[in-house]
Amino acid sequence: MKTHKYKKTRTYSKGIWRFASGSFVQSLATALIVGTMAALLGIIASAALYRRNVTWYISAGAGPLVDTVVVIVLATIALEGARRRSIRRTLELSFLNHHVRNALTQVMMASHVPDPAQQDRFIQEAVSRISEALFRVTNSPDHSGISLQADLRGEGMIHEGTQRRRNMGAGNENSTSTQEES
Repeated sequence: MKTHKYKKTRTYSKGIWRFASGSFVQSLATALIVGTMAALLGIIASAALYRRNVTWYISAGAGPLVDTVVVIVLATIALEGARRRSIRRTLELSFLNHHVRNALTQVMMASHVPDPAQQDRFIQEAVSRISEALFRVTNSPDHSGISLQADLRGEGMIHEGTQRRRNMGAGNENSTSTQEES
């Protein structure tokens, strides 16, 4: 039985070129590589201008200018990535807060329903809504999957989660029957 059929869209182990660090040592290594690249590009620019017999003060000023441009570009990339992660985190928290709170309220209110069958249905819908909200936050590659504007009441989430569980169940039954036949 496959428990993790769906591939996660976000990973928490990032490479050195993604400007995201897991530790101080990784941050230091990234800064060292970026700084070395900027310095080498500055030296190459200065040497190229010197070899073309450009005036010494222009050649000397080109290195720091190239370094500055490289650092500005790389810092902009890093800050933009941090801004996007911050927006994503805010959307995830608001999405989870909305759907989990509403589902828990539904569970609390279900205790006041006299019919046990209807009470069970309300609780199952709430559990399904929480499960689907957590699934969407974990597996949504973009902001559209965790938008509150698409399905504010969570009815679509309940149906999608139920459908996905049915499909997974059908896939497991097929693989089980195939294994039994062989």
